[in-house]
Amino acid sequence: MNETLPKPLKLKSKKLIGSLFENGSSVKAFPLLLVYKNVTEIDVAFQVGFSVSKRNFKHAVDRNRIKRLLREYFRKNKYILSKENNQFLFMFIFIGKTMPTYEDVSKAMDKIIRKFEQQLQQNQKS
Repeated sequence: MNETLPKPLKLKSKKLIGSLFENGSSVKAFPLLLVYKNVTEIDVAFQVGFSVSKRNFKHAVDRNRIKRLLREYFRKNKYILSKENNQFLFMFIFIGKTMPTYEDVSKAMDKIIRKFEQQLQQNQKS
């Protein structure tokens, strides 16, 4: 499988980001928060963005390092979320206060993706 994260999969539109935070749902698995929304306006299976709080990490190099770790894990495991039949917008927000390792990120991303899939199944049942 192709393990790249091309430009069409990146969430860049201010309009889409605004609607994601206004009308989206969220799943929390410390140290990550996933905000997602089911949409029809995009041409791909999903678009994803990553964010780290400036309040918790004052230095840009630290924020960029965390975002790089999140993107790397997501890039290698994006097939998990692309198997859904719906189109989604995702925003992964790192809410922890300490610098994570790749292992920490992988455990947190696995946990939050499992919670997301469980929440989708519950929403489909009801």
